[in-house]
Amino acid sequence: MYRRFQADPHVVWAGLLLLEEWRVANFIEEVDEEVRRDRMETLWKRFSPFIIGAVVILLLAVAGYQVWKHFQDEKTAAAGAAFSAALTQAQSGKQTEAAQALAEMAKTAPKGFAQLARFQQAAILIEAKDIPAAIAVYDAIAADSGVETRFRDLARYLAAFHGLDSLEADLLRQKLAGISADSPWSANARELQALIDLKTGNTEAARKQLTALSDDPLVAAGLRGRAAELLAALGGPVQ
Repeated sequence: MYRRFQADPHVVWAGLLLLEEWRVANFIEEVDEEVRRDRMETLWKRFSPFIIGAVVILLLAVAGYQVWKHFQDEKTAAAGAAFSAALTQAQSGKQTEAAQALAEMAKTAPKGFAQLARFQQAAILIEAKDIPAAIAVYDAIAADSGVETRFRDLARYLAAFHGLDSLEADLLRQKLAGISADSPWSANARELQALIDLKTGNTEAARKQLTALSDDPLVAAGLRGRAAELLAALGGPVQ
């Protein structure tokens, strides 16, 4: 016999509750999504000018860097060509013209080339027997605070070295006094000070300086050897 199906009221009630919970959850999710969308729109309207501005600035910075790099590359290439041309002039006997060209190049060339140009200018002037002009170039380098200390110390040493036969002893010592004890050129400066002492007749001071140099393990072997040879010629080291 056919038997009518009768649903359990409790099961029906539970199903209705689940359906209602799903509807509520779905509604809340839709509300949350709408709230998030509204918040994103509000935030975008509020901050989009800053975001767009930052992107534009970044793009401009990248473009500016590329332009600057291209400009620097062109300057470096031009400086290299000018330096090579000046060396060619010097080798062909036009030392004065080469020195002038290097002096002009040093005013506009990138920092590395500018320093190289000034030292080469002084070297060419020395080849041309214009020692005072070369010393003036070295003095200018030594006085330039924009030049690295080690190169300024080298310029001080070279100014004194090339002025050994023409400058007064006090002026030579003054140039060397600017070279610090931890400079790469300190030992060379001490050697030159010994030569200045010999030039002024102060043999004992020279012997003390040369003895200290020849006994210093931190001094380059070649320089220590020169000091020892000169000491032997002066009667040996100070005891």
